Amino acid sequence: MSENIKLVRKYLAIDENRNIVAEGNSWEEVEEIMNKKGYKRSQYDILIVVEGNENKYINL
Repeated sequence: MSENIKLVRKYLAIDENRNIVAEGNSWEEVEEIMNKKGYKRSQYDILIVVEGNENKYINL
């Protein structure tokens, strides 16, 4: 039996000290925020967090 699970993606920018410095709904949105803050692309990583609407395991 299959079930529908709504997935929610969050994009987080993490600096070299592993602090979360920006959050957005897309990669482009996070990059725009980081550019406004004066960061260069080599100064941060983008982490993608995927969550389901219930506490179930999701195979991607």
